[in-house]
Amino acid sequence: MTRRASAINWGAVTACGLRLMGWFAVNVLAAAGVMALILFAIGDFSLPITMAQLANLADRYVAANAIRRDQFDQEVIIGFFAILLLVAFFRRSGFARAFEDPIGNKDSTDA
Repeated sequence: MTRRASAINWGAVTACGLRLMGWFAVNVLAAAGVMALILFAIGDFSLPITMAQLANLADRYVAANAIRRDQFDQEVIIGFFAILLLVAFFRRSGFARAFEDPIGNKDSTDA
């Protein structure tokens, strides 16, 4: 008697993938929100001052040479990914729940 190999449950794989994409999308949006909050804090939590600070930053960015722009870009990207990792760390329980079976089946084989 040969034992038949179990088939892949593509519905569960798709559901897990969608939950992981949702978890990642929320992390990216939360990290972008933290970056916006940092910019808002630089502007003393005032929208006109924040816009003036951003205009000043944009003027200086355009006037800078390519090496300084690349350095600034790297600092912003590293900062964003640091915030993203921090947000992902605090939301790690949602990452673990993405792999759970939503129906609660202990064994997915039909024996």
